[in-house]
Amino acid sequence: MNVERIEPGIEVLPRRRTIVTALPLKRPARERLAHLLDARVVDVREPMDDPDLVLTPACSPQLIGALSRKYDGARIVVVELDDWEFDIELSGPVKRILRSGAAAYVLADSIDELAAKITARPDDSGREPGPAAVHELSSSSTVDDLIAAFLRESVEYSTRIGTNDS
Repeated sequence: MNVERIEPGIEVLPRRRTIVTALPLKRPARERLAHLLDARVVDVREPMDDPDLVLTPACSPQLIGALSRKYDGARIVVVELDDWEFDIELSGPVKRILRSGAAAYVLADSIDELAAKITARPDDSGREPGPAAVHELSSSSTVDDLIAAFLRESVEYSTRIGTNDS
């Protein structure tokens, strides 16, 4: 951890990333997430000013808007999560679609982007790329793969939207 010394005996610690979770996570799950992300993770019911990120289950656009207004400036990320260790089952529409037999779920903002994401391009070894290479979610992916792919897609999408709004 970088510590700035402004005068002898006074240290300024860097701001720790704060994540608000609207997911129904018990304390041990929030503590594990905090440890893994090296962040402060708090329940949505706790008073919190200026979080960096808000995690929410699949919900209505109205609720997403309300969270955006309440936590102005924080990134809102919709999460579908199953974790047997922590007794969490928060499947949403994407997981239900994949479990029903769909091969993948892809987010795209244009036909060009869709084509780029679903075009199979062999890698250097001659093998076809796996789901992570094209940011697809497949029914054979692990829970961690699904969450990582979803977060990658969300970040890429929000970055594109933010760039287009500028």
